[in-house]
Amino acid sequence: MDTIQEQFDAVSQKYDSQRHYLIPCYQDFYTACFPLIKLLPQAKTVLDIGAGTGLFSYFLYQLRPELHFTLVDLSPEMLNVAKQRFAELPNFAYQQLDFSAASLPGQYDIIISSLAIHHLEDEAKSQLYQNVYAALNPGGLFINADQVAGRTIGFDTFYKQNWKETVTTSGLDEDAIQRAFERIKLDKFATLEAQLQMLERAGFTDVDCIYKNLNFVVFGGTKGALTL
Repeated sequence: MDTIQEQFDAVSQKYDSQRHYLIPCYQDFYTACFPLIKLLPQAKTVLDIGAGTGLFSYFLYQLRPELHFTLVDLSPEMLNVAKQRFAELPNFAYQQLDFSAASLPGQYDIIISSLAIHHLEDEAKSQLYQNVYAALNPGGLFINADQVAGRTIGFDTFYKQNWKETVTTSGLDEDAIQRAFERIKLDKFATLEAQLQMLERAGFTDVDCIYKNLNFVVFGGTKGALTL
């Protein structure tokens, strides 16, 4: 079986066009965090962990084009697509990084991630959340848009079967469907509850899930109390 980097290098040029088929709640998934982002008008810097082609950063850029973005990812080919996307913009930087094993570079007001952290074992997830907390400025916000395991075996099985049925009938071509099914074999989903607890243990103050559609969730926490 190919490694995570090899599989995502291979799909990099087609990645964005497939998102609508593979994420049934596509628009809400990437924009559910916007009300929280609006609570941080003084924010200047964003780190996108496992940024891939920069899709999550692109959504956030539409809301806050003045922010300075740093995109990190294990796959150089995915980052190359991100570089093409933001080629004319001076407020984007890129770094190839194995974020499961390395500390995070710099300090940021907002840290985001989408469909990346579920590739890590639970111990590595917990360590990453500690690294995220350390890399956030006081008052900072962390948002993770990801897939999670069901709370029970029954719901976990339902979520996985429902997603496969949805993708199979989505209109996506057969080769892309089979590649997606191969990639999910590398996934290491953890429950939402377990990850919220990881964030709390890492030091995050206000922690919660802000969006859930079956096993697609958006959750996060603040470094310091949530200021309204």
